[in-house]
Amino acid sequence: MITPEDHPETQPRLYSKTLILVFAILFSTIFAAALLVVNLRHLKKQKEALWVLLFAFAYIILTAVVMQSFGLAPTMTIITNVIGAAILNEYFWNKFIGSETAYQKKSWVKPTLISIGIALLFLLLLMGTISQ
Repeated sequence: MITPEDHPETQPRLYSKTLILVFAILFSTIFAAALLVVNLRHLKKQKEALWVLLFAFAYIILTAVVMQSFGLAPTMTIITNVIGAAILNEYFWNKFIGSETAYQKKSWVKPTLISIGIALLFLLLLMGTISQ
């Protein structure tokens, strides 16, 4: 029997679960969610992509409120981002893409450059506000 694994050229090109985790750790859950949204849109799953975006924004707001309310250290952000990535990968990916789906890994270079650019822009804006 011929399976999709036998023909990589027919497999979708997606950002990997590992890259989603790395983006959550280095940038934030919203950046990781953006990668998953791109994957879902590539698979023509627009409604599912919307659910991921809604989750990501709700998760960011919830974690910010919890961290502020309990006075948690900013370093706790890494832990909340890992938890966010785990939810993205283990719930949303497995539900909307499938844990056994064969795919080709999409390059990490373009989203990394874009994310670094956005992060630098926010940093410059933050530095501008702090110095005034």
